[in-house]
Amino acid sequence: MNTFTGIGSYKGEVFTDNGLRFMQVDIPKIGNKGADVPIFVVPNKAAGETFDAFAPGARLLLNGRLYPSRQDYKMYFVPNSPLQIVTTNITLNKVTLAGGFVNPEFNDNLGLLKFTLMCSAPAQTLLNHTWDDSLSFRMESWGDDAKRIQTLGHKGRQMVLEGMIRYSTWQTAEGAKRGGYSIRTRAGLYQFFGKRKTETDVEKPESKPNVLKPVTKQSTVVTPVSEDSLPF
Repeated sequence: MNTFTGIGSYKGEVFTDNGLRFMQVDIPKIGNKGADVPIFVVPNKAAGETFDAFAPGARLLLNGRLYPSRQDYKMYFVPNSPLQIVTTNITLNKVTLAGGFVNPEFNDNLGLLKFTLMCSAPAQTLLNHTWDDSLSFRMESWGDDAKRIQTLGHKGRQMVLEGMIRYSTWQTAEGAKRGGYSIRTRAGLYQFFGKRKTETDVEKPESKPNVLKPVTKQSTVVTPVSEDSLPF
């Protein structure tokens, strides 16, 4: 399961190399680090008349699912309700995920835990996503939450959480600009399911079979009695 509710600014239409058309909506960054989060809206019936309906700069309310792409590393968004114009200055960035916990990496110096959450989602032909495919979300958690999640989590354990989507940019040694998405967990808003640790059978010491010892017959020695020792 994965759902996203957020408010972002409409930047305009975007075309992929194969001619597919999407709407780019930028979700404002949270905090001083990172950048605005570019999300690419997939046109569908639930969204209604989205294309050519809004002018660039319009603030839109989004409700739907996120689909991180392994091909072009973009974050696609599939609406489950019509896009709406927001006239107030409120901000909203809420991601809810449920899936399997894998690949934890804990940085003790920073108090940072990075891990991956593998989620399932409905098929999307336009994104070449089938029911058998999994969505891979890069997660990050800090401080006490990082330590607790590291303690409770193990490979494949199911968890549900609430977080916010973030976007970081950097420059490669060749001068190319790169960007990546992550979901930061909200403090305390997560829950694990199932056993805390994978149980392993405790090896018991091998018991030795009972060996019957042969019974040795003890010989009875009869001491002769003299007539003088008799009481009568």
